[in-house]
Amino acid sequence: MTPGRLVLFVALVGAAAVVVYGLFLDRTGSTIALTVAGLAVLGITFAIIAIRLAAASLRTAHEGHGARSLVTALIGGISALFASGSLGSAVILGLLARPA
Repeated sequence: MTPGRLVLFVALVGAAAVVVYGLFLDRTGSTIALTVAGLAVLGITFAIIAIRLAAASLRTAHEGHGARSLVTALIGGISALFASGSLGSAVILGLLARPA
């Protein structure tokens, strides 16, 4: 496992743990702040994963591995959808957390 993959894995697991803690376990007043921070980091991590998978898909297509390129592009697209969902949720929860 390369250092870049390790950093992305740790960020993904850590952000997911923060989101789960903020949504289900935290009973203080900082529930939304923890959840927004976790969702933002989760979204950024998924976006980086999607970009890396897009580059890998192009590289494998150039090498002539069509099936591997297709699967990599599909997983990258799903990662991009997760990134947009996480970042959108973070923005909406952040706006709801502001006092009126």
